[in-house]
Amino acid sequence: MQAHYWPYSLLPTGLQKGIANAIRRICEKPGLKPLLGENMEEVSIFLFSQAMFTPKDVIQLMEKFDYSQHVPKLIIYNNECRGMLSRTDAALLLLLNQFGIDIIIYNPPGHNDIENFLHDRLFDTHWLEDVVFELEYKEPFKLKKGFFQGILRNLRGD
Repeated sequence: MQAHYWPYSLLPTGLQKGIANAIRRICEKPGLKPLLGENMEEVSIFLFSQAMFTPKDVIQLMEKFDYSQHVPKLIIYNNECRGMLSRTDAALLLLLNQFGIDIIIYNPPGHNDIENFLHDRLFDTHWLEDVVFELEYKEPFKLKKGFFQGILRNLRGD
């Protein structure tokens, strides 16, 4: 955090420490699969360099969330209409997960996405009954949205 290249020095100290610890953990035990001919030190360097360039909107989301109240959840709807997940995306997801964010990737076509980049031990895969290609995302109907939020509260025990 004291290095001249630390990009998060304007953030609150607690948030900086959380980010720094998450970076340290993903570099010490990389969950990213190495590319052909790449050793684990090079994987760690890749993860570190990616963590130094976390998108501003992601940092702002991290700043807004009250971690003492709820575990944040990131839901990615990957219908592949805007491309596939990349190795850089996988590095960011590793960082966010180490930071304490639960991540769900919903992939209607059922193709490999994160599996191409992360070790299998880091995630669980659940198959759906139907495979659907180019399924557009639609916001839930307000009644359904309230219904699902009620179910989620019951599951959490609120």
